[in-house]
Amino acid sequence: MTATLPMMRTLRVALPLLLLLAGPVYGGEDAGRTLYVRYCASCHGRDGRGDGPVAAALGEKPTDLTRIAAEHAGEFPFNAVVEAIDGTLTVRAHGVSEMPVWGDVFQVDPASPLEQQILASGKILAITRYVRGLQEEAQPSH
Repeated sequence: MTATLPMMRTLRVALPLLLLLAGPVYGGEDAGRTLYVRYCASCHGRDGRGDGPVAAALGEKPTDLTRIAAEHAGEFPFNAVVEAIDGTLTVRAHGVSEMPVWGDVFQVDPASPLEQQILASGKILAITRYVRGLQEEAQPSH
């Protein structure tokens, strides 16, 4: 337990600093957009409406990403979107493997240096921020 305590203190100090490093690398809209186009647009479409070029070939229509906040009473569920991308949250449509789980692409081996792990997670955060920016000003669906 004593070995864990110094490690936790180090993480508490290092994590905010490393997140500051990850922000400029993967935090801008351009980075999020670039990653979104590469990994998401083929199904969800360039504008996030679920109309990408391969959408018609899928068994279930991809989610209209512009409506996520509207479907959640106007609040964008940031953590849930992160978890849907990295595969830690099971989404009905994703449960049938319609959407690739990108966690394996973005994450590195847990034995990797902490900085590399945080930078990899920054990619998922950048995509999530970009998707948050796609939200339409609309009333929740009924």
